[in-house]
Amino acid sequence: MNEMMAPPQDDDAERSTLGALMLSREVFQDVTDLVTGPDFYRPAHETIYRTILEIHTKGEPVDAVTVSGALRSAGDLERVGGVEYVHGLAEGCHAPSAGGHYAAIMAKAAVRRRLATAGGKIAMMAHQPGDEGELVELARKAVDSTSKATTSTVRSFGETIDTMLDQLDEKPDYIPTPWNAVNEIIGGLRPGGLYVVGARPSVGKSVVALQLAKAMTAKGSVAFSSLEMSESDVQMRAVSADLRINLKNLIERDLTAGDWDKIRTRRAAWQDVPLFVDDNSGVTITDIKRFARSVNRRRPLAGLVVDYLQLMSQPPGDSRPRHEFVSDMSRQLKILAMDMKIPVIALSQLNRGSTQREDKMPTISDLRESGSIEQDADVVILLHREIMGEKRGDLAMLVAKNRNGATDVAHLTFWGHYSSAYDVGTMPRTQAAA
Repeated sequence: MNEMMAPPQDDDAERSTLGALMLSREVFQDVTDLVTGPDFYRPAHETIYRTILEIHTKGEPVDAVTVSGALRSAGDLERVGGVEYVHGLAEGCHAPSAGGHYAAIMAKAAVRRRLATAGGKIAMMAHQPGDEGELVELARKAVDSTSKATTSTVRSFGETIDTMLDQLDEKPDYIPTPWNAVNEIIGGLRPGGLYVVGARPSVGKSVVALQLAKAMTAKGSVAFSSLEMSESDVQMRAVSADLRINLKNLIERDLTAGDWDKIRTRRAAWQDVPLFVDDNSGVTITDIKRFARSVNRRRPLAGLVVDYLQLMSQPPGDSRPRHEFVSDMSRQLKILAMDMKIPVIALSQLNRGSTQREDKMPTISDLRESGSIEQDADVVILLHREIMGEKRGDLAMLVAKNRNGATDVAHLTFWGHYSSAYDVGTMPRTQAAA
């Protein structure tokens, strides 16, 4: 029974692989393409393998004598079995040219060992407290880690080009933004893309975020992580934009009979809007990932909005400088976008740099605690309004970075009292008369 439960291994394959490396220089590439040090089950074999690679890297001859000498100099010779053991590895390999074959055998055993280890971890997870969705995600990652790129199929450019060419017959799977002027620059919201929207306070970040979220609901559910506004605040802004009811009247509960008629008429349609709002303050990136996966289980996720980056909390014990933490969060959101194949909208504060310049138009360097935010983002949109505090005014959406296209400025009309921004000249007639 104990023999059956022993970790998967192939001692003969390990010994023969090491022997082949000491007898044939031609097999080095075949072996190193397949295995790394941790793939050896016996620690002594890993030590010998690393010593062989060090000698080979220096351009010196690799054989039983040089390997024994290097091990002796490092104080490892007796620990791995002595001179006799090293020489025995070379003498016991009867087909040095088959080094790649031996390496493939031991690599497969290593994968099975990692799979057994992952299985043990997963079994322990089943008895740990925590969100089940998070535990499943950790279990999947544990299993995924058992495979290595070196054992996967390697395909050349020519072998994969037809897949890309076949996709050219189809339109890109973009989700259009609510603004044609913006779509003409960036095309729309691409699955796997990270879109950073930056602005100074009160310029319109939350208005833009909510409109983008509503646009994405046409393709599926949307997770809206609101670190600044309550769920009720978000809903009031959505009602204001949808029915063109003055936001101030909603906030102050000063509604007319006509406003209530609009609400009653529209109420049933709102029941089917797949917009999920999490207004918990102090959330971490793990909380946001968990929220996104929970929404995805209710209905396939079309997008995620985080309002906003600088309000995310550092986990207990995380003593990194704030700018390093925020930079890491932007990277985590980019990874999440790619893993879940959704666009992620991340709002970000701008520093006071633009307010101190003669030209008030913000630049990408104005991103607060920016770090690598601009590096991780596929698109960076900076918002600017000349007239602050007005109900109506022009909103400039500067596409300061566009990984897949040009940069430009989209000019919109901003109606803050209706929590909306529109393409110039496309405002609904009823609103224009309001």
